[in-house]
Amino acid sequence: MRTFITIALIFVVIFGVMGCEEESPTDNNKEPVKIETSISGTDYLNVEHGFRLSNLPISNWVIEMRQYREGIIEDVLLMAFTTEDKFVLDTNQLEDGLIPYAEVSVYGPDPDLPSKPDVAKEVMNIWISAWEQIGITVISRNPVAGINTTGYEAILFLPGTETVGLVKWAFFAKHDKGYIISLWAPEDKYSDSVVYIDSIIANFELVGL
Repeated sequence: MRTFITIALIFVVIFGVMGCEEESPTDNNKEPVKIETSISGTDYLNVEHGFRLSNLPISNWVIEMRQYREGIIEDVLLMAFTTEDKFVLDTNQLEDGLIPYAEVSVYGPDPDLPSKPDVAKEVMNIWISAWEQIGITVISRNPVAGINTTGYEAILFLPGTETVGLVKWAFFAKHDKGYIISLWAPEDKYSDSVVYIDSIIANFELVGL
């Protein structure tokens, strides 16, 4: 449970830093809006948000398309490093931090998100400063390249968690939207799962430019 408390704290700080003063309550009883998305083989396409991922893992992972918005961030894809067919986000396995998992989320639209070549680095540096203020250790920070755009990534160590220890957080941006690809993993399972996520990050592509 501590893992999710820490994650929630991260998002609270992020929202505050980026100027999101009002939270949009999530109505779980609402009928979901249809978004044109698809998974075909190892590719994921999201037309509404304008991006494609390639080289998704085809074994040892369970992949689930999602549409869950919390504030200004919408989760669109969840990948868990497990072979359990009945995997869903609400299982205790993720909450206990026993299974490495990755999320793909869309940040925005945010009219305050500047549109310029170094926006991903600028936003990540703001987030990194916020993370460090609440005691999260930033192990590394580096520029990262997708197929037709560049972004920025950081590797974090979460203190005070019993099992989940490392987070890889990659961020790309275009106009008023940002794209987050994150991996959450126990220290002893991080190296086995990050190779899959690195490949997905390298195959991130903006569409409809």
